[in-house]
Amino acid sequence: MNFPRLPIEKFDENGLLQAFYINHFSEHLKKYHSDITHPHKHDFYLTVFFTSGKGRHDIDFTSYPIRQNAVFFLQPEQMHHWEFEADAEGWILFHSEDFYKFYSAHFELYLWPFFQSRNANPFLEIDSETAEKLSSRFIEMMAEYQENTAHSFLKIASLTQLIYSDLSRIYAEKEHDSNVVKNNRYQDHFHRFTTLLNQQYVHHKNPSDYASQLAITTKHLHRVCLACSGKSTSQLIAERIILEAKRKLISEPKSISEIANELGFENTPYFHLFFKKHCGETPKQFRIKNS
Repeated sequence: MNFPRLPIEKFDENGLLQAFYINHFSEHLKKYHSDITHPHKHDFYLTVFFTSGKGRHDIDFTSYPIRQNAVFFLQPEQMHHWEFEADAEGWILFHSEDFYKFYSAHFELYLWPFFQSRNANPFLEIDSETAEKLSSRFIEMMAEYQENTAHSFLKIASLTQLIYSDLSRIYAEKEHDSNVVKNNRYQDHFHRFTTLLNQQYVHHKNPSDYASQLAITTKHLHRVCLACSGKSTSQLIAERIILEAKRKLISEPKSISEIANELGFENTPYFHLFFKKHCGETPKQFRIKNS
């Protein structure tokens, strides 16, 4: 089984070349149903707001409920798919990192708490009053997207910022107990760490490897990770390795020994122990269960 990676250009139906897309979720579902009900990845940032519906949204091997006033945030390379028990309606928008940077030069994407790292909670529930306000912003954005007149995408980018701002406040309040922080320096260190981690987890598995590259102490990196994610540096490194191991085990027809080697483990028995310690089952058991 291979998981497709859907580029944002696939959804550029009008040839706008703006690396931005918005639609009613039901309309989006009609056009791309065969793609989104099977596990897949994207190369863009995605937000979905449900005004109705029932089902399940699986993101990187974790399931979340689909229901009224649920909001989901996805980052590039996250694997996900949808399963519905009842018709769903709402809004979907997504954009590339370049689109965001072009129109939002003074606020980095990773400063929004839901895009801070791959460990950020991708699920948020909002109240009816917020949902009504959010719907009006999406309606206004959709009108600009369809009209595509002078400065439409400047306005769309501004509305995107307003949506993120509204949702960020609620998200930060709900995630307060998980140590979501406002310290921009900590967030910058954490973003740089997770970027390095995604690039180097195969070859670097010790916190000190990353601390030295960031020119901070291992203890300080530990404080940064706890403050930004509620998890230690070692936990985050292990979770990134396990996530990639799971992806390979169910999507690549390679032996477990080959996968262990590709993930930088010196021998297969150690990979078995590492996987079982963090998942409660062996790589073989996980593969059989998810085949």
